Amino acid sequence: MMVATQAVIADDPVKTGVAKQLAEVARQFETERTGRTPESVTAVLVDDSLVMTLRGMLSPAEKLLAKSPVGAAQIRELHRQLFHTSRSSLLQEIEVLTGVAVLEATSEVATDTGTVVLVCLLATGVADSSWSDATNEDIADAPSDIWAAKQLADLARQFETHRTGRAPDSVTALLIDDSLVITLRGALSSAEQELSKTPVGALLVRENHRQQFLASGRSLQQQIEVLTGVAVLEATSEVATHSGTVVYVVLLASSVEASAWTEAKSEPTSLDSSGSKGKPDEGGES
Repeated sequence: MMVATQAVIADDPVKTGVAKQLAEVARQFETERTGRTPESVTAVLVDDSLVMTLRGMLSPAEKLLAKSPVGAAQIRELHRQLFHTSRSSLLQEIEVLTGVAVLEATSEVATDTGTVVLVCLLATGVADSSWSDATNEDIADAPSDIWAAKQLADLARQFETHRTGRAPDSVTALLIDDSLVITLRGALSSAEQELSKTPVGALLVRENHRQQFLASGRSLQQQIEVLTGVAVLEATSEVATHSGTVVYVVLLASSVEASAWTEAKSEPTSLDSSGSKGKPDEGGES
């Protein structure tokens, strides 16, 4: 079977209006949930994955606690659990805006920077026509670039194939500021797909993948650091058992400068026919 490794850019001017609404929904959700307003919010929709990055989300007390490894682990787990117990309203609004069901959603925190990344896996990609009812507002260019990096996607494909003995159907790697999101489709075995037909089985499959990734993912993180020239702060894995899609969320110590790709011999490329770079929509405080 031929394995497709894709590099995808989200750069549709019609979709930016809804992306802005999604960023605003995420900002309101986090503000209501934590009592703190993010410094900025970026929402990017690529195929069947929605990635929302919220910066400046830790309180002074959390920042102090995060200075120790044990404290940082406690904060990450607390944020993850709080998100899972309160996410229903956010997911409902996402489904209304996109017109597509949310299959899975996860949250990860970079305690060094206070950045929170929310990843939602949708039932399908969002058709362009479904965005027509949304207001297409003109927005200023966001200060960040979206790089679709084929070399990182190749790296993730090799890692997953070596780890599980199965090659994913396709791999997408998206680098957004200081967040790397890698989506691997068709990554579940036949046995895992069968087990996932029950809620308990699906939970077991998701937790098993997450634990395996945490146990064996250091080699992948080291290679990511070599390619990007930036340290990896946190990394986690989430599985959409309905579709067999696995998503890696990797939080970096800083954004990746374009010059860093010269040494890696992997120039960031855009699928945009004009050759321009895609930009996310960013929402901040009202």
